[in-house]
Amino acid sequence: MMADFVEDLEAIKNSVLLTTFTCKKKRYKVFFHQNQIIWDKEKPPSVQVTVPIENVITVEHVNKTANHRLDDPTIDPHSFIIHYAKRRSNCTWKHATIAFSHTDPIQVASWVKTLQNTLQTFNQRPKSILLFLNPYGGKRNAMQIYEKLAKPLFQIAGVDVTVNVSQRKDQIRDFVTYHNLDMYDVVACVGGDGTVSELFNGLIIRECQLHNLDYNDINIDIPKPKMPIGIIPGGSTDTIAFCLHGTTDVQTAVLHIIFGGRIGLDLVSVYDETKLLRLYASVLSYGYLGDVAHSSDKYRWLGPKRYDYSGFKKLIYNMGYEGEIAMLSEKDDFTSSRCFESCSECSVCIDKTTEKKELVWKTIKGKYFMVSGANISCACDRSPNGIAPNSHLGDGNLHLVLVQHTSLLNNVRLLLRLSGRNKEIQQFPFVETHKAKEFCFRAINKKSKWNCDGEVQYQTDIRAKVRCQLLTILGRGMPVPTETVTNCCSFC
Repeated sequence: MMADFVEDLEAIKNSVLLTTFTCKKKRYKVFFHQNQIIWDKEKPPSVQVTVPIENVITVEHVNKTANHRLDDPTIDPHSFIIHYAKRRSNCTWKHATIAFSHTDPIQVASWVKTLQNTLQTFNQRPKSILLFLNPYGGKRNAMQIYEKLAKPLFQIAGVDVTVNVSQRKDQIRDFVTYHNLDMYDVVACVGGDGTVSELFNGLIIRECQLHNLDYNDINIDIPKPKMPIGIIPGGSTDTIAFCLHGTTDVQTAVLHIIFGGRIGLDLVSVYDETKLLRLYASVLSYGYLGDVAHSSDKYRWLGPKRYDYSGFKKLIYNMGYEGEIAMLSEKDDFTSSRCFESCSECSVCIDKTTEKKELVWKTIKGKYFMVSGANISCACDRSPNGIAPNSHLGDGNLHLVLVQHTSLLNNVRLLLRLSGRNKEIQQFPFVETHKAKEFCFRAINKKSKWNCDGEVQYQTDIRAKVRCQLLTILGRGMPVPTETVTNCCSFC
């Protein structure tokens, strides 16, 4: 049976179709071979369009218009439609369609059957999704995002979606932890970074319980969940979604879920002296960002603007916090590149044959405006480079970014550069970055709070450990940029 299946795959791969179709009263030559669909007009101006089959959502016959409202729609044997995604220059993907017609129904049937059979070989594409909506995150429009942008695409792709609307904090985490998920291929969410955090924290705790492991023990190897996660942005900053897809465009995120591509994402587990506090995917930050997260909670009625208001207040206060930091790092100094799709550094992390480098502990003390353990670059629309531009999605390391307590002017310069596109904060003399597998922090004298994926953690003395590619995300990674923009301002 397996041999027959392999032969069928080879037959599909070697299929060759060439037909002249009509589209909007114009004739097109349409060609399919080596998993690519190519069409162009017979007469000038001739513009050739190439669509890889992995970018095709579905192929179906066109329905005839019913003569009466009560009549069931019937299939037009002379026409078919291709739903596909096309990539734009700004990292976004958009749904597109093209309909072809032919006087011979056998030609149409042959194309539809061949393309549909090819799409069925993509067995990683989800068929059943459990989708959580957070109606209170960001601009509180998660339901509208799903109904207007996500649901129509899932219906076109033939994906069965079960929607669960959360009503309280940690409801998503509790549901994923204790309910049976065997009937679903994927768990997904519409919401911000906090919603995503609830989802994967529940998934990890669930996996530890299934393996009878104590997740409060920092020394255990946390098992990797088999179920992937889909992320549809609907929050205030959507840092995780931006770093995964290069955009917070909803349609792009939905198409990545439909296509079923998989990338590995590191998680960082955070502990106090006795237990696991939580796992995070973006950043754990002490000092300024921790103060902002704690203070902004009182102004939730302001929506996303509460972060601007709290951030301005804390910036003016210019608080500094003393602390001692111990970090476990590779002995050799690191050089790092940006993380893009098909990243070679992230592929090394899961290659067990790769030679392991020597690790050493290093301890430093200082007074800091901000201490951040960035698991990803933390780029977003407001900060195109992020706090750690060279941090990778799945290389098994975090970037420990230490901003020394300095003048108010330097803090303003820091924030201006974070919002810029062309320079990094690492170029400032009061900013240092270390790559680490693990780090510990102990406060000295005055204490701040920790901001963990947007949630406040009140335990000051913590220990954090990277878990290499613990999570599987539906996506293709950050696309490689096509152009470079120059900066005319040297101040920031």
